[in-house]
Amino acid sequence: MKMGCLTLLLLFFFTLIHLVIPTAAQYCYDTGNYTSNSTYRANLNTLLSSMYSNTEIDYGFYNFSAGESPNKVNAIVLCRGDVSTDVCRTCINESSSTLLQSCPNQMEAIIWAEKCVLRYSHRSIFNMLDTDPLLGYYNIGDVPDVGAFNKVLRPLLDSLRNSTASGNSTHKFALQSVPVPNFETIYALLECTPDLSRLDCNNCLSQVQVFIPRCCNGKQGGRFVTPSCDIRYEIYSFYDPAAEPPPPPLVPSAASPPPELPTTTQGI
Repeated sequence: MKMGCLTLLLLFFFTLIHLVIPTAAQYCYDTGNYTSNSTYRANLNTLLSSMYSNTEIDYGFYNFSAGESPNKVNAIVLCRGDVSTDVCRTCINESSSTLLQSCPNQMEAIIWAEKCVLRYSHRSIFNMLDTDPLLGYYNIGDVPDVGAFNKVLRPLLDSLRNSTASGNSTHKFALQSVPVPNFETIYALLECTPDLSRLDCNNCLSQVQVFIPRCCNGKQGGRFVTPSCDIRYEIYSFYDPAAEPPPPPLVPSAASPPPELPTTTQGI
């Protein structure tokens, strides 16, 4: 991971953040350029258009290629697990336009929108763990009791990380809300690109989770993103509450034995 560049990026992003998480962020790689009338750009346009118009995939994960080397384009789109197919396709379309404007000549780029992540590259990016870059955005509001907040946040992220990594080849995604005593409720959402193995997904989320207290301890919320996974938590609901799993059923306590009746003895 390019720690020097990463630090500068993080400091830059943190100075821009106020009370809300940005709706989108882009990263343009310096791994190669193309011209506007090149075969690579034509393949890229074809690929992005085909992902937007694809109606056969309804689980929000697209990984396609177009063209032949050296002009082959590989692309991944991961829509947030709680959004509908229509919302997913709209996010793909808007993110494609934004990314082509923000990174007009780069052969490799990524955008983290609020409801989808879109990435394309001339390199192979399928079935590969990638945590570079790792970017963080946080709500500058502080929690009143950092210790109490973290006692809820850390187990929540641990549980959701394991649930996310245990997902299948179409979904590696989990969300949940948990109340903090005498404060608010924490809403958290974790996801990986589902082409990752269980181990790689867990490792990706673990790296992100370790980063959180180093940059944002005691903050009311934040979003932390990499090309392969991301974590977000807030003290307000930023996802569809209907997507939350039901609470675990209450386990009935063991029935108490009936009280013993008093006994009497009678002399003869």
